[in-house]
Amino acid sequence: MWEIKEIGFNKERIIHNGNKFLTGHLKLGVRGALDEYTKAEMAAVNLPLVYDRVGKLWRESVNAYNPLYTVIKVNGRTVSLLTEDPVYHEQSLNMRDASMTRLTRWLVDEVEIVVKSKRFVSLLYPRLICGYYQICANKDVDLQVLTGIDIDIWDLNGPHLENTMLEKIEGDLYVSGETCERKHKICVYKHIKAHFNADKTDIVREEEKFLSRYLLKAKKSSPVTFQYFCGVGVDEKLDLIRGCVLDVAKEGFWRHLKSHREIWNKKWKDSDVEIAGNDQVQLALRYSIYHLLLLSPSISPCSSIPARGISGQTYKGAVFWDTEIFMLPFYLNTDIESAKSIIMYRVEALKGALLKAKEYGYRGAFYAWESQEGGYDACSDYNVTDAHTNRPVRTYFKDKQIHISADVVYAINAYINHNQDMSILKEGALEVILEVARFYLDYGNYKVLSRRFEIWDVVGPDEYHERVNNNAFTNQMVKMVFESVLKCEEYFKNKNDCYFEKLIKRIAFEEDLEHIRNLVDQVFIKEPNSDGVIEQFDGYFKLRDVDIDELKSKMLHPNEYLGGNGLAGDTKIIKQADVVAMLYLFRDRFDASLMKKNWEYYEKRTEHGSTLSASMYALVACLTDNPEYAYPLFLKSATVDLTGDSKQFAGGIYIGGTHPAASGGAYMTAVYGFAGLSDQGGDLRLVPRLPADINSISFKIKKAGRQYHIFVSKEKQEITEIAID
Repeated sequence: MWEIKEIGFNKERIIHNGNKFLTGHLKLGVRGALDEYTKAEMAAVNLPLVYDRVGKLWRESVNAYNPLYTVIKVNGRTVSLLTEDPVYHEQSLNMRDASMTRLTRWLVDEVEIVVKSKRFVSLLYPRLICGYYQICANKDVDLQVLTGIDIDIWDLNGPHLENTMLEKIEGDLYVSGETCERKHKICVYKHIKAHFNADKTDIVREEEKFLSRYLLKAKKSSPVTFQYFCGVGVDEKLDLIRGCVLDVAKEGFWRHLKSHREIWNKKWKDSDVEIAGNDQVQLALRYSIYHLLLLSPSISPCSSIPARGISGQTYKGAVFWDTEIFMLPFYLNTDIESAKSIIMYRVEALKGALLKAKEYGYRGAFYAWESQEGGYDACSDYNVTDAHTNRPVRTYFKDKQIHISADVVYAINAYINHNQDMSILKEGALEVILEVARFYLDYGNYKVLSRRFEIWDVVGPDEYHERVNNNAFTNQMVKMVFESVLKCEEYFKNKNDCYFEKLIKRIAFEEDLEHIRNLVDQVFIKEPNSDGVIEQFDGYFKLRDVDIDELKSKMLHPNEYLGGNGLAGDTKIIKQADVVAMLYLFRDRFDASLMKKNWEYYEKRTEHGSTLSASMYALVACLTDNPEYAYPLFLKSATVDLTGDSKQFAGGIYIGGTHPAASGGAYMTAVYGFAGLSDQGGDLRLVPRLPADINSISFKIKKAGRQYHIFVSKEKQEITEIAID
């Protein structure tokens, strides 16, 4: 169960398949667009974490020139999926080595034409794409092959590249340009290695495409093949890129694929989760892990993971809380280097968080809701467009979703607890914790008569209800931050290490520390009501209680935004797990009975309008010994990028792409939910909760410098320490 395959051609699935058959890594994302596709089909070669802004449009990640474009003409007639209906078509993804393959057969004027192609993004060289293309006809034909670089780029808020230059270099194609805002030089170099003799070869420019053109007489049943090697550069010198491309071209496509596959085999050896009982479940979970492996930050130290991964410019290519809460657990278990990179990304973004807080009139660190390089917040005050009027809608994600700073601290604690290693505190993480605590001290409100510290005017994980007071999730996270400060103080004091004390003095935190000591036990934490339900925020229980289907029946547009002043704003319908997310993240503070009551209350009122939501409900269902409730929610997370069953628009804004946080949630549900792994900093424990469809689960994890093999079935459970390869 290592191959994702789609048989048959459906134009309606072109855009979805661009996500489904995604390849690449955190420096280069190649959508699963076929060779003949252009920007109309959302073909894109994305440069994650490289950003640009055009005028007053949204700042987003940059798409490079597309070097994958290839089209053929047979007896003067263009043959492609965009011009001819195929007799047979299949597209597949080999998850073992992250390579994409297509096979298409046409019958045109009684000539059968078969095209096979394969490509992958190398893990051995930065931003290198290797491809193979083959054409075969059952009769002698006049064949024209056009392959090169498409310079007409698909952008959401572009065009981002200007001053485009085309150059022929010893038969190769080279295109360069620069970004509008920071003048990054973006270039693409393509070398074509033909395994046929052409009657004529030239280089042409046709309809914004820079192409090598080959004309030849193709013999009956004699394949015409070529390989191509494309280097994409960001501020690199041409000689370096060209040298890399030519070195790999000399090695050849298949030999380089073998070396590339060896690296992927090692990745899978450390991270695969094997499920017995249902092959489709195994495939879906493995596909989720595939996407997380694509995004391993170890390839780009001190980087983090955009909310839509490497699938394009959606959500501005920015990093959200998704990474710390939903993806980090996978890397903690399998790739500690990547886990540390996620933490260090936030450490390096501290200056940006300090600046953002200052801009809003606060002290401390207010992290970006949509983080780009240096902690720059790309989030807009108008982050949604009204689907009816096409007018921008004021949202409060940027300025009121303050739990993002605490999410960063939660991730730091998770890293420390898993590794049993506090050293990251001296690498900047302690300063992050202190500055986040200072921000909450300044943002919060102390009610003298009630003698409690409250957090007003926020947006919790449920984004449909804005500017609420005492969101239970947010308040719990703030208390955790204050507790973290005091735990750090105690740790360094017990170690007779003066690092904490020196840092306190350097950043003038003495008075703040005293406030934290006084306030930590006065942070307002909501108690359950008489039914055992925790109110999501002040006044939530007084909102209209309506059915989700009833609410949606009143929508006047399929892409209508429900939040803010929308249909859900004055109801109890919530977008995603909020209280339930809090219950899972702080599961050691709540008993199963309370979790179950809240699960039952909130689940039927949750629209699951975010793909983050299902996994939190699945995890809490497992903690309350209800794996059968968890199972469909697990499948919802694991299959979202296979089915494409997710929201494509928020209001009038395109939000399509892959969902790596859902992939992370699927992994968490399998490992921490069904297998019941417990890892709260001490010894590993197992409390299995397998659904009927799963007979056993086995996987490896790394913890505190050791590696363990975990096996869980309905009959037994084992934790075995094994040697680290």
